[in-house]
Amino acid sequence: MGDTAGPRRRRFTRISFQGEATLDLKVARLGCALLDLSIKGALVELLADRRVAPGTTCTLVIPLGEEAQVRMDGEIAHVAGRRLGVKADEMDLESMAHLRRLLELNLGDDRLVERELAALVAERDW
Repeated sequence: MGDTAGPRRRRFTRISFQGEATLDLKVARLGCALLDLSIKGALVELLADRRVAPGTTCTLVIPLGEEAQVRMDGEIAHVAGRRLGVKADEMDLESMAHLRRLLELNLGDDRLVERELAALVAERDW
């Protein structure tokens, strides 16, 4: 069907996930707090005032332990004060595996995560 006039519907489930992250821009590396996470992106809050425009290319790095991390390459989708929505366009296989495991643990439903991964693959038309 097409878009409706109602609110936008999310295709990918977001989980609340608090932690520290780093947002790498071409011109700066910014500390941020991770607020939520999905297969398709994240919501972060910058730790300091900094202007970042929607459409800015970025890499979000989320440390998970001594050597594990999730690394999302993408762009800033939206800005509201210090809060930034990061849209993930690329992710390496290791990062995707870590993210998948985080989602499975937090959602408690492996089938939901499988459906979302299938939707992501279909969306990208690989």
